[in-house]
Amino acid sequence: PRAHPGHLHKARDGPCEFAPVVVVPPRSVHNVTGAQVGLSCEVRAVPTPVITWRKVMQSPEGTQVLEELPGDHVNIAVQVRGGPSDHEATAWILINPLRKEDEGVYQCHAANMVGEAESHSTVTVLDLSKYRSFRFPAPDDRM
Repeated sequence: PRAHPGHLHKARDGPCEFAPVVVVPPRSVHNVTGAQVGLSCEVRAVPTPVITWRKVMQSPEGTQVLEELPGDHVNIAVQVRGGPSDHEATAWILINPLRKEDEGVYQCHAANMVGEAESHSTVTVLDLSKYRSFRFPAPDDRM
């Protein structure tokens, strides 16, 4: 039907479609090898988006490569659920145990038929194995 001046036309029932928007981005974290680290990302969109976690890598040629997670990493788990509010979804990535090679930039990517959005966070890992052999000097008896 044609719209007439001053009149509204209902195109369909339900909420208006819109591209994903990251409403709570993942926070960057610093931790030590062997620890457990979790990142989360909340996205709002209609229709509900597909959310994936990726690690930003560099190819030998120096170009950016996105590795979809969890892949074959036995220490990485990914979960997505609806909520906490209407038209929102939350995705988590859990890294346990944290290894030095897990250090890097992680991307939360959300997409639906209307568009896509992404947000990044950095995981920094302190390798404890480098410090295990450190010993404090014996106290000086002359004090």
